[in-house]
Amino acid sequence: MKVLFVSMVAFEDNSSATIQNKGIIKGLSAIHDVDVMTLRPNQRAIHYDDSMNDINKVIKNYYYIDIDPKYAVFRAKKQKYIGEEHTHGKTKLLKSVLNRGRNVVKALYDNTSIFDAQKINVKGISKLRVDYGIYDIIITASDPKSSHLIGEKIFRDNKECKAKWIQYWGDPMLHDISRKSGWRDILVKYHENRLISKADKIIYASPLTLEKQMETFPKSSLKMSYANQVYAHVKNQSYNVNKETKDYIKVGYFGNYNSKIRNIMPLYNAAKDGDFSLKICGSSDLSLRSTENISVNGMAPYKEAMKMEKESDILVCICNSKGTQIPGKIYYCTSYMKPILVIVDSEYKDQLRVFLESFERFILCENNVDSIKDAIKKAKAQLIVNEFKLSDQLTPEYMADKILANM
Repeated sequence: MKVLFVSMVAFEDNSSATIQNKGIIKGLSAIHDVDVMTLRPNQRAIHYDDSMNDINKVIKNYYYIDIDPKYAVFRAKKQKYIGEEHTHGKTKLLKSVLNRGRNVVKALYDNTSIFDAQKINVKGISKLRVDYGIYDIIITASDPKSSHLIGEKIFRDNKECKAKWIQYWGDPMLHDISRKSGWRDILVKYHENRLISKADKIIYASPLTLEKQMETFPKSSLKMSYANQVYAHVKNQSYNVNKETKDYIKVGYFGNYNSKIRNIMPLYNAAKDGDFSLKICGSSDLSLRSTENISVNGMAPYKEAMKMEKESDILVCICNSKGTQIPGKIYYCTSYMKPILVIVDSEYKDQLRVFLESFERFILCENNVDSIKDAIKKAKAQLIVNEFKLSDQLTPEYMADKILANM
């Protein structure tokens, strides 16, 4: 079977979507030939990280969509140019004014558009020379949602293409908690329904999201399924950790924590007077202060983040404060031979707890100070035993099998 995997996110982009996509590719390539189509990597982009792309050896062919000049300008605020740190005076003022102007334009776009700004780049596939007729399966993966618009254009413009279309949704459209609801809801639902109705199979990343989507779009429900994400490291390894409870335990949280999406404050407060150190690394709208035992850092390059993960004794993941989606980070770090503490949250936390308990891998707790402290104690005890189970359901091969089942 020959598979074409399509995503607007380049594999050199330091994002959770990249790690998600790599898991899919690793699973697919173990059993099938896989070609990839992504946006062309931009080495000047602030999220560019060449160490992210460690799957070159398993990819047969790459197809790159060129970045539209309009998109490059629109997203210029995310560019970091060589020598930028040496600019002064009027140049810095000009950059500040331009960035504020772009922020206003972006806010206006986000509050009025149906799809993300990447939609501008979709037309770029017309310049690619691809024989779509050779593929048995075409998989489009979001986020961003515009990745599915590429699939729509491929099937519309290439009638010789008889491939089955699988859509993998990292987040849904209408029920995406990062999207502001309002007057656009009816249009968002219309376009989401239009896209999924054209797919041969629709995959969601959470069984809770699957249930919600089946209720929202009953006509497409029979085509829907889910495939949870998988661990990010192929080889399980043991690392030097503190084995005695008397040692000062190093706890690490590595991920984004926008206050509208995840509530990190109970973890932060638990560490303030706790008997453990906490290292936080990720982007946020909050300005948390480092303390004697809490180190607060911004987003780090992939290799640096992995180094900090390896140096931690306990890894913490925080569920979203609302909605059905499960952060991919929960799965990515499970191959580390160390405790994984998951702070459950949202109105679906009871269902989340039941689902996550099925893996027999995580220490679960509520998102409050006392529950987090109790979970840390359990994690310390687990360190001494030093036994960590990795479910077969968390392997890339298992994920790929679920995506391709009955195709």
